[in-house]
Amino acid sequence: MFFKKILVPVDGSKHAMLAKRRALAIAERMDAEIVLVHVLDTIPAIIGGHAREELHADMKADAQKIFDEYIPGLKEKNVKYKTKIVSGRPFDAICTVADEEKCDLICIGARGLSDVEGMFLGSVSSAIISHCHIPVLVVR
Repeated sequence: MFFKKILVPVDGSKHAMLAKRRALAIAERMDAEIVLVHVLDTIPAIIGGHAREELHADMKADAQKIFDEYIPGLKEKNVKYKTKIVSGRPFDAICTVADEEKCDLICIGARGLSDVEGMFLGSVSSAIISHCHIPVLVVR
């Protein structure tokens, strides 16, 4: 099986970096493109107006800083890539981006930064395996 477009969800965690490294190895061998995606936390409805806009801008700036940790390795290996910042529930957002981008593999870290969500809702990687209809590589 050959992969042409690999989605890598990134959150700044150690496991996300490991997933990026694995995706990079695959992309190099298969001349695939990598799509780095960062899912923004949902802003509570109680926050509105200018404060909401400011918080959203800060969250996007933080996402760009996270991308800056992952991009140098891709550039160094001359792997094609793009970045996407999306909002929503992580597994829904990731599956939607994978669909929109026509990705044929999701390479995700086994754990992210949100231990609380993992305890109460099941891990994002488990939800992606259950809901996405393309191969998923979970990296530890």
